[in-house]
Amino acid sequence: MIPTDFDYVEANRNSPIYKGFIPYPVNIKKLKFEKLFIENKIVIFLGIGRYSYHQKGIIYFEKALELIKKKYAERVEIIIVNTIPYPEYINLYNKSHILLDQCTSRDQGYNALEAMAKGKVVFTGAETEFTQYYNLSERVCVNAIPNVDYLVNELSFLIENPQEIVAMGIRARSFVEKEHDYIKIAQKYLKIWENN
Repeated sequence: MIPTDFDYVEANRNSPIYKGFIPYPVNIKKLKFEKLFIENKIVIFLGIGRYSYHQKGIIYFEKALELIKKKYAERVEIIIVNTIPYPEYINLYNKSHILLDQCTSRDQGYNALEAMAKGKVVFTGAETEFTQYYNLSERVCVNAIPNVDYLVNELSFLIENPQEIVAMGIRARSFVEKEHDYIKIAQKYLKIWENN
């Protein structure tokens, strides 16, 4: 058993078949990085899946966005989509500067990593074990927790400091290149397979 995110490490650490943690592989060659450019409004994207609404804590994002829309009506464009075809989803998602992924996890799933590889600022899991494991001194994403006031504060900071959106997008891409490159990850799996 090889967990690919920290949500499963603690639950399985004591299992006799636990072989350690290996991050998700991401083929960064297929994910074009575009440095974020903020011309007018900051675009915030929330994609809602029919089957993951509750488990991802989407209600907290929705409530936070209601407040952000009132507070920064002239400075943000908010795109919310609900269970739409993938090509349409990606087209809207690609327009965004900030992507709201989930607020109930300890680290990133594939959707978050793909957005980070494209240079988006992602609200997702980035708990202490994540930052410690990767020895991060600067944020590569925003740790999203199920707390509306916290989410509003984090979004407000970024809206009021758009240079941090650009900087975090660059750090996000570098992080995925360094820690999730699919070739390096495949080598980690091979090493475990060869030693067992």
